[in-house]
Amino acid sequence: MPTLHTALKGRTESVDHALGVLSPRWTTWTLQTLRQHETMRTAEIAAAMPWNSNVYAVQLLGRLQAQGLVDRPGHGTYGLTAAGRATEPVHRALADWHRAHFASVTADAERVEETFARLRPIGTTATLAALDRHGALTHSKVVEATGLPVGSSYARLSRLEQDGLVTRSGQGRGARYGLSPAAEDLGDAYAALASWTPSTTAPSAAPARPVLVRPQAASDEWAAVAVQRAPSATAVPGLFSHPPAAQSLVPTSVTVISRPPRTR
Repeated sequence: MPTLHTALKGRTESVDHALGVLSPRWTTWTLQTLRQHETMRTAEIAAAMPWNSNVYAVQLLGRLQAQGLVDRPGHGTYGLTAAGRATEPVHRALADWHRAHFASVTADAERVEETFARLRPIGTTATLAALDRHGALTHSKVVEATGLPVGSSYARLSRLEQDGLVTRSGQGRGARYGLSPAAEDLGDAYAALASWTPSTTAPSAAPARPVLVRPQAASDEWAAVAVQRAPSATAVPGLFSHPPAAQSLVPTSVTVISRPPRTR
């Protein structure tokens, strides 16, 4: 079993590249939807994820195609490329890690999305690697070890503490930051990310079209909507599976944020 040290040693750039490609919101859901159905039209993909609009689905598919994760085997249809299919071990590793350390009951695809939200911010990989390499460090020592700006490093440590990946002993400048048990157990997840990048992806010939990704701040509400509207466990097994208990109606306050605002 890879440790955090062996998974990240000399591979932080590969990990960060994989996170940049795979972590944008709803990427996991889209890839897993195509995995279950082989080929689908844009309208079918949008219908399978009704919390997104058709316009948003087109933007998302355009980015995934530009990054080599999906292609168009037929007119108006989309399917996974070899790189897209190779994301399955990554998704499994991230879902298993989340299940082992967080008690929320949700679809595995949402577990992957939540794990990506913890790992994707710039400086996260470098900070965790430094704490793994040197042990508990003060903020100033983290800055020296990572090369991050002082403000960015402090913000990153605060976010990692909130996400349950970093612990802090004491207050003030003398406080020391160390890895939490959950962070120490990220070896499999990081190894899967590092292994996916060099063998399955290539630089895109054209820049990816921008996709407006919703903020993660409302993660709990997004997760509730996603799970309640996800395909049932009997219809679509695998990463979409979740407890088949009857779900209550989605509150209006949640359904309102589940659709993009109308703008001119």
